Amino acid sequence: MRLGHAIALIGALALLIFMAMDWYSTAQGDEARRIESITDDPSGAEAGEIPRALNEEARFVAEGQEKNAWQTDALIDRILLGLMLAAIVLAALAATTRAAGAKPTKGLGFAGLAAIFATAAAVAVAYRIIQEPGLDAGTNVKAGALLALVALAMIALGSAHALRADDREVADAGSA
Repeated sequence: MRLGHAIALIGALALLIFMAMDWYSTAQGDEARRIESITDDPSGAEAGEIPRALNEEARFVAEGQEKNAWQTDALIDRILLGLMLAAIVLAALAATTRAAGAKPTKGLGFAGLAAIFATAAAVAVAYRIIQEPGLDAGTNVKAGALLALVALAMIALGSAHALRADDREVADAGSA
């Protein structure tokens, strides 16, 4: 396995984690998280009952307003999810086949396809960061979307590096 394959595989695994993180929230969700953070669970039986109830209600409201990559339901978000999953699977296939000792072939292969899908997904994520779901004034982008963009860049660049190295190996084997 080449360095590019390893970078792409690490990016793919990280992307799986980042897809589960919050990508978007609303102003109401952010306010609920703020309320949750300032109403810490006090000790005592009856003295803390109202703050505990308020804290639980704030958590419930916040979780209802936050969305990750799996929870968004617009068409562009479903396309984006498909692109990201394809990039993850292709990067993993490229790394595992090379780790198993498969010889590189001429053409795109798994690494090239992973680079293409990761690049397309990165463009879609960047679009979605700029054009937030819902009303732009009422929606806030969270860290999950930005970290997913970094992971997609790792997949695209790592796969492209692996593809170039594989092409050089095929060319060297053909000239020998």
